[in-house]
Amino acid sequence: MDYLTKTNEYYSKWIGKDNILNNNFKGVKFIYSSERNKIQHGYGKQLDLYIFSQSDKIIVSYGNKLIDEIKEVQKYFESIMPIDRVLIIIKQLFGDCFNHDIKYVFNQIPNQKLNSRPLIDEEYLQYLEFFIKNNPNCENTDWIKEYFIKMVNEHLCYGLFVNNTLISCSDAPDMPYMQECVQEIGINTLEEYIGNGYATDVCITCAKEIIKNEKCPLWSTSADNIASQKLAEKVGFIKFADAITVTV
Repeated sequence: MDYLTKTNEYYSKWIGKDNILNNNFKGVKFIYSSERNKIQHGYGKQLDLYIFSQSDKIIVSYGNKLIDEIKEVQKYFESIMPIDRVLIIIKQLFGDCFNHDIKYVFNQIPNQKLNSRPLIDEEYLQYLEFFIKNNPNCENTDWIKEYFIKMVNEHLCYGLFVNNTLISCSDAPDMPYMQECVQEIGINTLEEYIGNGYATDVCITCAKEIIKNEKCPLWSTSADNIASQKLAEKVGFIKFADAITVTV
């Protein structure tokens, strides 16, 4: 599988212009996209500005809410610049109402012994116990069984047990685009077991199964989540791009 081409295709959908990232584009480009006028599946808010930044390109995708302001934004993006400079400009223009994420592309499966395995329907109660421990403030658990069964049936639920207790388990974030051929990896680990390599084990198993099912693994995390960034690299990902989103 060509992971880079598939990842480029996915984030081109986010930008709002099919395959722009597979067209060897370099430089700065502003794109109006109707994708900025809707809330993507699995997300809680509309992203009115989506900035995709790599070393050789900056693509700014905007929608209706920023049509009147976009010419002012363009004045600051006349040429390629480091991400630190992009962040300074966005903060100057929009204050603190932005998010900065790191996107990854899969490279290769690490060669290591794995102890994690797929969960089955009958292990729901163990999963529920794990979920409640990990989310003690969650008051409504009525939806969890359906979510768990869906993950199991789609071969996206992998976990690691210690003394018959589930201590680390994969998650399956909603994919707003290309659900049939890409899947982002999520992971949760009980606090007392963090730092022992369990999450790495589970995520590698999950990545292997995603590939086995002819999908491309994806990884995304916030720029301040250093632990998640290090985990991504241990699982076989390399940094792909910075993404800055603004909701006005």
